[in-house]
Amino acid sequence: MKKFIVQFILLIILIFGGLYYYSLTVKDGKIRSPFLPKPQTPASLVINDSTLKVLIADEASERSKGLGGRQSLATDEGMLFVYDKPGIHTFWMKDVSFPLDFIWINKDTVIDITENVPPAAVGQSDESLPKYSSSFENDKILEVSAGTVQRLSIKIGDTIVLLP
Repeated sequence: MKKFIVQFILLIILIFGGLYYYSLTVKDGKIRSPFLPKPQTPASLVINDSTLKVLIADEASERSKGLGGRQSLATDEGMLFVYDKPGIHTFWMKDVSFPLDFIWINKDTVIDITENVPPAAVGQSDESLPKYSSSFENDKILEVSAGTVQRLSIKIGDTIVLLP
């Protein structure tokens, strides 16, 4: 009888452990395994009647990597960093080899812009990389190729629409 009780308790622990793991790996009805990379499917973002293909970085690991490691970015591409709540979010150009424009967004409205952010110098240490942030709390940051802000006439007060 004692052996049965121990087995029953272990079974209950296993079931609750499985349910807990499942709750950690399911987001928006989709199973996400911590062992497999999340597929990056571009979404469409509309700003000033122009449509950009953007990768969504809504998890800490994606936001940490950002555009680092890429060699280029097309003029109609970008990366949208999405946060659960507004805050002062800081960015740097670690492993980014081309200049960018940062568009700081809160509640789908452009609140600040940082243009022509230069890439890190070859061999520059992480500690010496400049940090970039807005003076205003934001819940999204759009990184695009340098010159995109001017080319699309993006200005503070413009709104974005993220299409599925």
